[in-house]
Amino acid sequence: RARPRRNRKSAGVRAMVRENIVTPANFIYPLFIHDEDHNTEIPSMPGCQRHSAESMLKEIGESLELGVKAFVLFPKVADDKKTNLACEAYNPEGIVHRS
Repeated sequence: RARPRRNRKSAGVRAMVRENIVTPANFIYPLFIHDEDHNTEIPSMPGCQRHSAESMLKEIGESLELGVKAFVLFPKVADDKKTNLACEAYNPEGIVHRS
C-alpha cells in the first residue's frame, strides 16, 4: 500500500505533523530567590528552595551547561513592600533587578 506524501510537501505542514521533540532548551526554569545569604526550603513546595544570589548564579550556570536557556525569577518580597500595583517589581534596587 502506498503512503500518501502530499501532506509532507511543504515545510509548514511537515512542522505541524512531525513528532514532538522536547529538549532542555524548551524548558523555563523557575527560580525562587530571597535576600538572605543561605538557601531555605519552601514548606508548601517540597523539594524546592529559595536561593541566595550566590546559589542562584551557581544553579543558573549548571542549568546552562545542561542546555536550559530560559529562567524566571520569583522573589520573596517582604509583606510591607507588597501593594496591589506590585510597585516593588518596578524598584530598580529590588531583588530581581539586583539579581
